[in-house]
Order: sequence, then C-alpha cells, then structure tokens
Amino acid sequence: MVEMYEESAEGIQFIHAVPSGKYHQLLPTVFFYHGFTSSKEIYSHFGYTLAKAGFRVITPDAPMHGARLEPDEGVLLANFWNILQGNVDELASLKDLFVSRGLADPQRLGVGGVSMGGMTAMAALVRFPWVKVTANLMGSGYFSSLSGHLFPAFGGNTGLTREQTDRKITRLLEWDVSEHLNVVGSKPLLVWHGQQDDVVPFDESWRLKQALEQQGLTENLTFLSEAEAKHKVSAKAVWQTTDFFKNHL
Repeated sequence: MVEMYEESAEGIQFIHAVPSGKYHQLLPTVFFYHGFTSSKEIYSHFGYTLAKAGFRVITPDAPMHGARLEPDEGVLLANFWNILQGNVDELASLKDLFVSRGLADPQRLGVGGVSMGGMTAMAALVRFPWVKVTANLMGSGYFSSLSGHLFPAFGGNTGLTREQTDRKITRLLEWDVSEHLNVVGSKPLLVWHGQQDDVVPFDESWRLKQALEQQGLTENLTFLSEAEAKHKVSAKAVWQTTDFFKNHL
C-alpha cells in the first residue's frame, strides 16, 4: 500500500509518496522530475511505483508548471533553460528540507526524471555530491550543444545572441556532462531512451554511452533503449526504473 499527499514548501508544490504507515520514518528518498509542459500529476505513477518499492518519493512541479503554470507556451519556450536551472536550484532546497526533518536518509538520495526532468537529473548528478543514484529517461546532459537546437534560447523571437544566452545560463553550462564524465561514471546511472524519439534525439543518450565507453567509465552505467519508442516512457521503462533504484539505492 502507498500513501500520496499533495504538499508544498518554500513555494514549491509537490506530490509526496511513501509506503503506507511510514510517513514519519527515515527512508531512502527519490526526487523525480516531470518533463516540459507537463506536471507533477502526470508522472505521479513513478511516485506510486517507487513508494510501493519502499522509497519516499518527491515529485515537484517545475517552475512555471503545474500549480505555478505559465499558460503562454511561447513564454514557457523562451524560459526553458531558466526553468531547468530553477529545477536544480529548488532540488537543493527540497533535499535540505527533507533531510532536516529526519525523513530522507542523507546517505540514500536519488534523482530521476523524464525529458526535461532527465536533464534536471543529469545536472544534479554533476552538481551535488550527495546524489547517490540517477535515472535519466529520454533526457540529456549536453546542455551547451542542446541549447543551440533544442528549445533554442537565442536568436529568432528571443532577441538574444548566443553569447548573451550563455551568460544567462552560465551555471547550467558548468554542469554540462562533457566536462564531468568522471563524476557521471562514478555512480549508478540509468539511461533510458526510445530510438525513435522525435523531441530529444536518441543520439544524445548514445553519445553519452560512447563517451563513457571511451573513458572506461561504464561500470556503473545501465543503458536501456526501445527500438520503436518515441518521446514517451513505456510501462516497461517504469518498472525498469523502479528495479534500478531498488538495486542501487
């Protein structure tokens, strides 16, 4: 059995899932992030499944999403990289909150997410030493190259040059996995991606796999793909993600 609560703290709304009767116990904890234009409710099934496996799961709304929804998708698009950076900043606050309450085991903290949430997880893996286990489903940690062609944050209607954009998201660029492969390869990492993804190219995940292979850093990598899957997580992937956290966190 699982208990699920809709809660908020420090202006962040989240769904809090726990094994039944264990709300006040110290538990291994997973912070799980949704994708762009989605919400905490859409991916709450990850919270349910992981809580059923024994984890405390915090599924937050990203900035300008869910309870904080920005209805203009054009505004959302122009702020994609700021939203992603905001996710990472807010994760630090949520982690401190649950650890200080004696609810999250500081030695057993994981981060996961889908698409933009997977990007959040990769940035968190690089930025925070306390992240023990990471699951990236159809996201990427190659922020510098992605900002040039996926949700471009410069040119067009933004009125910004590439140099101006880089200054705006300078911290995010510092967490680009290309500069931190040793960190990425040092802890258990699940990468799942559909080979027919029409939003975040499958090549983003394949590129990371090859980079880790070239450095001899694949010992902690679990790489999974589905030949016919597009930009949607399969039911099989949900169970694989749950098993991954059970085995490593």
